[in-house]
Amino acid sequence: MKQPLGYQSLVLKKMKWPCQKMNVLKDNKDLACFYTTKHSWRGKYKRVFSIGSHGITTYNPTTLEVTNQWPYGDICGITPVGKGQGTEFNLTFRKGSGKKSETLKFSTEHRTELLTEALRFRTDFSEGKITGRRFNCYKHHWSDQRKQVSLEVTPGGIDQIDPHTNRVISSYDYRSVEGFAEVSDYQGGFCILYGGFSRLHLYASENRDEIIRSAIEHAGNYIGITLRLRKDPLTFEGFVGERLGKYGSDECITSLAEFVVQKISPRHMEPIKRILALTETCLVERDPASYNIVTVKPFEEVFALVCDEDNPQVFYVEFIRGQIRKYCSTERDSLLASLLDGVRASGNRDVCVKMAPTRRGQRWGLLSMPVDEEVESLHLKFLAAPPSESPSTALRPPHASACLNTLFSR
Repeated sequence: MKQPLGYQSLVLKKMKWPCQKMNVLKDNKDLACFYTTKHSWRGKYKRVFSIGSHGITTYNPTTLEVTNQWPYGDICGITPVGKGQGTEFNLTFRKGSGKKSETLKFSTEHRTELLTEALRFRTDFSEGKITGRRFNCYKHHWSDQRKQVSLEVTPGGIDQIDPHTNRVISSYDYRSVEGFAEVSDYQGGFCILYGGFSRLHLYASENRDEIIRSAIEHAGNYIGITLRLRKDPLTFEGFVGERLGKYGSDECITSLAEFVVQKISPRHMEPIKRILALTETCLVERDPASYNIVTVKPFEEVFALVCDEDNPQVFYVEFIRGQIRKYCSTERDSLLASLLDGVRASGNRDVCVKMAPTRRGQRWGLLSMPVDEEVESLHLKFLAAPPSESPSTALRPPHASACLNTLFSR
């Protein structure tokens, strides 16, 4: 998948967005923004649709004025319109302090991603406090151990939960699920095909059929996508051979360079030691004791490399699907230089090293593709005439976030 082209990474920084017409939610931060079309009796017009930390906001894209805002406690639901891969969705919210509700219709090419982001706040919605059903399962761990976990089938994806701490360990968003496959010689076994390259995650449960059926129904009803169970089951031997999907070949997992790092993750109370291996096509994380592969991330999905400003040993790897991995290494600079060379050599030439994390809420689209040309034009206009009292703080400089290919070609 190609990285974004053009001025797609221009983002609004510390924007003093005019909001005279609205009482804006205090301390609300835009976490994900999408360029949408609003459908009303007055016609169709563009809106920036923001999923924030405390509510949903719409902005006029030409003036950045807040046109509407709803705290999550006033949201009744957000659902796709029609069956299949469409573009329209409905936002239903409470009107005033009464029980009456109103529904607004929007459309966007990125409906799947927008609904996924919005449903992360489903437990804060006014009606039902939407939660999923939990199932007791065992996961076949990368260490070849069976670990007891809980799977919760939610409107936006499947959450893996630690039954002892009740913490979400990982999530499988339906938008990135490619399907399901049963494992014929593994009692109650089934695989989640995930990540865009058929990475296999093996679970076992006596409720296998119900988990798969519920996930397929939720993906269709809440996200508007169709997931399927493969007709042909896998064997356990097949799972072992195909666990890493299309990146399981020797070329993809044979190390060209290796670095010892400490991985910092919510899964672990303390940093955990890992070997970070660079191959021809992938960033491979290995367990130093067993040399087993823990994770594989293709270079083509790296979005940016970020140096921590406060700690000279800490760095982050940002991926186009939204994941962020945090590591600590005494060889940080040489590691990042080697990683940058490897990523660019693989064909992903738009990656750079930054000193601050990407502010996802300041980008009107996905990290995985260029934003709409109309959005690029609007950002260029903002460079000349920022809609702010302080032009110096209104925009992040274009050289700091524009695509490298674009900068070199201009």
